Amino acid sequence: MAYTLNGASGEGNSFTAAIASFALESMSASSGLVDYTTVVTTEQGNTYKIPLFPALGFQDYLPQAGGGGTTGYGNANVQTPAITQSTITATPAVCATAFDIFLADTTSFQLAATLGAEMGGSFAEKVDQRVAAAFLGFKATPSNTTVANADGFNVVSAMGAMELQKQGGAVNATPAAFISDTVLGLVQKIKQNYVVARLPGTPIIVLDSDGDDTVAGSSMLRALSELSGGAVTTTANSGGSAITSLGEELLATGTLSNLYGCQVIFSNFLQDVVAGAATNGEINGVPTAVKVGGYFHRTAVYTLIKKSLEVAIGEAPYGLQRWLTGVAYFGSNVADQRRGGAINIAQA
Repeated sequence: MAYTLNGASGEGNSFTAAIASFALESMSASSGLVDYTTVVTTEQGNTYKIPLFPALGFQDYLPQAGGGGTTGYGNANVQTPAITQSTITATPAVCATAFDIFLADTTSFQLAATLGAEMGGSFAEKVDQRVAAAFLGFKATPSNTTVANADGFNVVSAMGAMELQKQGGAVNATPAAFISDTVLGLVQKIKQNYVVARLPGTPIIVLDSDGDDTVAGSSMLRALSELSGGAVTTTANSGGSAITSLGEELLATGTLSNLYGCQVIFSNFLQDVVAGAATNGEINGVPTAVKVGGYFHRTAVYTLIKKSLEVAIGEAPYGLQRWLTGVAYFGSNVADQRRGGAINIAQA
């Protein structure tokens, strides 16, 4: 089957539609970070605003006690939370290319399939890059930020950053609940802090697949080594043979669907942050270059799709080539710091 690129019956439109169809198929088949965020649209403009209410609590009512103001119910304390707003902005992303009209030994249909698959896959990756960049919107440093609640129990208002120290590195300066020098230890502590924050369900954890802690490699390699009894390692002439079922899942899929009740995903798109005190770029109190991952509930990160992938095609000057452009408007951002946190992964 082939399409005529310059036919008199609108064949060029069919060619464009075929590219868009293959792009959509590629986008649908991809499984990325965006699948673990809340996807929203906006009718006007390119921003989406989310009002944030601090946690409200119930106190034990004592009629004879002095309260904080008139509420319509005796002397109950009046809670006056400061309401803030989180904004997610969609910005344009463009993919453009050109190709010869004279295709020699191929067909227009095959070209449409190739171009569409490439554009769809690239679009899905671009969305994931925006999601990964949103992790910088979480609190950058360890320890949870808490506020007093009316019932006497503190409520987490911003979850603290976790630190993944290089293998064998010092872990004595950061609070113990927020640092580990092993991937499995990190996941345990993330699970603990998720429960401390009283969040529902289980966290999504995103670590790097292309980093290097200068000792054992990327977080993915480190997890493989820890889950495989050393059968997968970066050290020459060393290794075991007892690959666990979790190790086999990670080898086969590149993800872990249930590690201590958490889903762990490894990505190439985490942001690099240079060493700097009191920023993401600090591990165990020492300024250190890092990649920034995240752990979060699905409602922590929002992805705004103002315009999904739209494909346009036209003829380049002199009639020897056709140009192809894909345009989209989208963006991601942290909507609520109470529902997730950063993971600062040492790269030195």
